[in-house]
Amino acid sequence: MAFVLTGCSDTVSSPSKPLSLSKEVVLNVQGKKTPTVAVTPVKFSFPDDRSYSAIPLPYQPKSCRLVSTHFSAEIAIPSQVNLPAYGKNTPPMQVLCQSDHYTFDETIKPVNLTQQAANTATAAHFLIGYGLVGAIATSSAASQRDKSQDLFGYPLKIELK
Repeated sequence: MAFVLTGCSDTVSSPSKPLSLSKEVVLNVQGKKTPTVAVTPVKFSFPDDRSYSAIPLPYQPKSCRLVSTHFSAEIAIPSQVNLPAYGKNTPPMQVLCQSDHYTFDETIKPVNLTQQAANTATAAHFLIGYGLVGAIATSSAASQRDKSQDLFGYPLKIELK
C-alpha cells in the first residue's frame, strides 16, 4: 500500500474566509490544548478520482478512521474533510480503511503547505506560458519568503491505493 501526495492548489483557512473543522473531527484533550494554526481541507479519494462505484464492492471501504495524538474522525470515502493544522506541531495521522478485500493503513506525516504551494505556482507559471523566466521569478520570490511563517499541515489530497 502506498499513498500519493499531490500539488497544493486548494485553499486553506484565511482571515477572510475561515474554515471550520468538519463535524466528523473530534478533538481530544491534546488537540484542545494545542492552538490550531489553520484548518485545511483534505480530500480523501481513490487515485485519479475514480468513481467509487467503479470499485468492486468487496474492495469498497464504507469508511476510514483518522487517528492522531490530537484528534480522531470517522469519514466516508470519497470525501473532503476539514482537519486542524497545528503548524510545526502538527502530529502524524494514521489513516485506516478496511473492507472485505482491501486494507489501507498508512501514517500521513505533515507537510510544508507553503512550500508545496510555491512549487505548484512555479510549475504553473512554466506550463501556462510564462516560460523559464516566470518560473525563475516565482521560485526566487518563494526562496526569499519568511520561512518561519510557513504553514504545516496534512497534504491536501490523500489517495488510497
